[in-house]
Amino acid sequence: MNIKKEYAVIVVGGGPAGLAAALSARQNGAESVLLLERNNDLGGILNQCIHNGFGLHYFKQELTGPEYAQKFIDEVSKSGIDILTGSMVLNVSDDKKIYAINSKFGYIQVQGKSIVLAMGCRERTRGAIGIAGSRPAGVFTAGAAQLYMNIEGFKVGEKVIILGSGDIGLIMARRLTLEGAKVLGVYEVMPYSGGLTRNIVQCLEDYNIPLYLSHTITEIRGKERVEQVVISKVDEKMLPIAGTEQIIDCDTVLLSVGLIPENELTRQAGIEIDGRTNGAVVYENMETSVDGIFACGNVCHVHDLVDFVTAESMRAGAAAAKYANSNEKPSSKIIAVKNADGIGYTVPQKIRADKVEKAVDIFFRVRAIYKDAKIEVKSGGETIASFKREHCAPGEMDNITLPKVFLDKAKDEIEISVIGEKKTADDTAMKTRVKRDDGVTELICISCPKGCHLKIDEKNNYAVTGNSCERGAIYGKKEMTNPTRVITSTAIIRGGNYSRVSVKTDKDIPKEKIFDAMRLLDGLILKAPSKIGNIVIPNILDTEANFVATKNVK
Repeated sequence: MNIKKEYAVIVVGGGPAGLAAALSARQNGAESVLLLERNNDLGGILNQCIHNGFGLHYFKQELTGPEYAQKFIDEVSKSGIDILTGSMVLNVSDDKKIYAINSKFGYIQVQGKSIVLAMGCRERTRGAIGIAGSRPAGVFTAGAAQLYMNIEGFKVGEKVIILGSGDIGLIMARRLTLEGAKVLGVYEVMPYSGGLTRNIVQCLEDYNIPLYLSHTITEIRGKERVEQVVISKVDEKMLPIAGTEQIIDCDTVLLSVGLIPENELTRQAGIEIDGRTNGAVVYENMETSVDGIFACGNVCHVHDLVDFVTAESMRAGAAAAKYANSNEKPSSKIIAVKNADGIGYTVPQKIRADKVEKAVDIFFRVRAIYKDAKIEVKSGGETIASFKREHCAPGEMDNITLPKVFLDKAKDEIEISVIGEKKTADDTAMKTRVKRDDGVTELICISCPKGCHLKIDEKNNYAVTGNSCERGAIYGKKEMTNPTRVITSTAIIRGGNYSRVSVKTDKDIPKEKIFDAMRLLDGLILKAPSKIGNIVIPNILDTEANFVATKNVK
């Protein structure tokens, strides 16, 4: 591949956001597209996210992270996009020049007509939250532990405490348990979980792992390796309560305490940053405050679902292609989007109303848990739109769609607020299954991230209500009569470009057979190459389910 001096669109980052943005730019008329990725492989964080749950919105099927990434890698690879992996971008200038280093080409400089920033995010570390104590080995961020286990094949500990109930921490609680470790508990400083409810169910409740809200680690003890942690309850200001200290013996601490958008390059380009999201301030088409530079995915704001990252990044890529191919006139009507009561942030932060063709999606997070809520949109003190919500939680990103006719009513600013019954700390304990006296069981569906609240009437042949799709009805009845799950794990592979290959069961298997099925992978050694879908172990425990590969290994 020869690097051109100038490209219509340059995309920085080859994870899910960058892949989608590059593909969309090409599909929407960008004559030349360059995709830069600092790792040696495309896919970003998805390569280590071997669990399922991806793709339900975008592909209408449940995929693992590597499977989801591969679908886009295949499309990008055959689309005529120039791909440069192993490339560290050093600087992005406001005149859309990219400076980078690459092992093959050395120091490179390329000019873009437009640029898409898709660098993703990083984890908060122990230093960022200031846990007191000694500095022994055995303290990991949840993502680092995920990398060690799912890519390198190393078990990070035996007796584990997890601080923070973000989705990565919840998923790693299950992963560690399946690999034989004992997860003693997940401790969350807030009075509510930071992760999706479906992960509370399938990662904690399935394995009897306790979740303690309004608790935190106040000290880590140990010499060579972690030996103990001190846990304390916290008050409404999240300060430790004296006299509530509890000492727990453990050898490992996992931190799942938040993500930070990677915006060093964004700041270098002089782009305005939103202090609420720690990402760029963007318009409805994901353009930043610098003309022709766009931002999308977790570098803009932290998402729950990769499907939403994809949709947002496809929009950014299309807008970048349009910018590169035309000289648009400035907007005549810019509306500022402000967060009001109960709303933590909004994206986009600005809307060019005269550029909106039909409608604009506004993403946001609430500051507390609400039920039977209403999302109100006001402008000039008047309500121009409202949207009902049965349930809102800070751990679940939400969105509303504002049609252009509503924007036409707005003045130069709109405010978004949430009105509803705010749950207290005591109400937020995750009661995901309740058996009522009338023979009805209430539980939360985990078939998709929507988390419908189901009611299953045992006296009426397990009739299911509350579901918004047929998957919910199937799940509700099966959960009451024969609960099943998909298992994801890894197996050793020799002679390939990876030492582990991720695998999953291609069908649900009964919950009581999960650990027996996991033991079938112990000592299994495969030979490269391997392709997604290859059967690794057929007919697991006579369940008619197979372990199949979910990653290509050359």
